[in-house]
Amino acid sequence: MEDGGIHASTIEQSGFEETPRPAGFGPLWKSYASSGGFAHGYYHLCAPSDRWNIAIHDFTLEKDALLEFKLPEYLSITWYESISGEELTPYRKLRSKALWGFCSDKGGWRGLVHGGVPVRAIGIEVTPRMSAEYLESEYEGQFESVRDAFLSVNDMHAFPEMRALLASLYPHPGDESRSLLFYEGKVLEALGLLVERTRASHQKPCARLSEEDARRIRAVISYIDDHAAGNLLVPDLARAACMSPTKFKESFRIETGSTFTAYVQRRRVSMAESLLRQPDLTIAQVARAVGYTCSGRFSTIFQRETGMLPSEYRNTLARRP
Repeated sequence: MEDGGIHASTIEQSGFEETPRPAGFGPLWKSYASSGGFAHGYYHLCAPSDRWNIAIHDFTLEKDALLEFKLPEYLSITWYESISGEELTPYRKLRSKALWGFCSDKGGWRGLVHGGVPVRAIGIEVTPRMSAEYLESEYEGQFESVRDAFLSVNDMHAFPEMRALLASLYPHPGDESRSLLFYEGKVLEALGLLVERTRASHQKPCARLSEEDARRIRAVISYIDDHAAGNLLVPDLARAACMSPTKFKESFRIETGSTFTAYVQRRRVSMAESLLRQPDLTIAQVARAVGYTCSGRFSTIFQRETGMLPSEYRNTLARRP
């Protein structure tokens, strides 16, 4: 087995050290635990070659942490059962109960992960070389890039086949004898699901903004980030970007991968997560502080984004060691 596979260098950066494997994790797996006291829990890795990994996160940070890793080039698909935070490269809210595709070909990863909320996730990671060889052998030039298939999975709930496949990879007592063939077969199955989903969707080529339009949208995004709790109106923001409201909404979606409304809601939820750490603030006060006059509406949006009600989120923080 390769020592750490794709993530050998990342493990060294993370402050996790190898520890005995729990029941169910056979010899193909290595388990790691935090050595610096900044987290409690485990990181499990099945890395029998330098071509693919299966990674399981099951730990909780003691406090909010700005994490930054230099990463090798790889593609991944991950199911987040539980997480709270923001990816900063580029910005997107890390949500519980969601699938994410990721490509590290533009460098490392930088993000804010909130302490006190469990990070529970399982993902498959493959090298570009493996994905290219898979496409060549299985599709003979019919599919241009598996990278596009990975990146098309963006904050998805409606991909039950992939979620079920990833869930089946988590070892339980009695699974110690699972073979290399079993795991590699699941990795290939995941690639097949991704490619077939993308082919079936008949996606159009990704639209691109002109350099000037992209610059204007990014300026508006910076304003939204600083004023997310305010009364943000599309007509006003569109005028600031020198666009019609229709063009503004479409350009915003192209640049961010999100609708304007969804983006604002996620920024507000991120603000609320920080405010909920202050026990002297009521839920209603937090709701008003981030731009919601109705605490019920705020609770609904917060639960959708994080998988927990605001009160449950606060209780989770209170229970941490």
